[in-house]
Amino acid sequence: MKWYIEKIYGWDIDIQREKTKHEIENHKKDMRIIEVDDNDIGVTTFYEENNEYVVGLIIVHPDYRGKGVATNIIKKYIDIAKKNNKNIKIKTYKLNPAKKLYERLGFKIYKEDDTHVYLKIEFK
Repeated sequence: MKWYIEKIYGWDIDIQREKTKHEIENHKKDMRIIEVDDNDIGVTTFYEENNEYVVGLIIVHPDYRGKGVATNIIKKYIDIAKKNNKNIKIKTYKLNPAKKLYERLGFKIYKEDDTHVYLKIEFK
């Protein structure tokens, strides 16, 4: 994530550590380790907020990117939202290449700001 964070804000390792620490503290109970063949290869958060599901974080080790790991995780999250008749949303940096993946899976942009896009699939 460094390359696009650096483009947007400039890279400051202390700020990034603080932001990561904050994310972990706020969503520790929602955090799951992503495993492939008994290897820990990433982390994801998925939680309910204001009667909607939120995909808060999906980070996959570079060696496992492009192999469908994130796609499969997001599809499972979409299935949960659909089954429970609740919207599902995700926020990402405008420069994040994963934005195309989210759109391919059915997410639609409903809001933008200077740095981020906010995407959602509505089931209710």
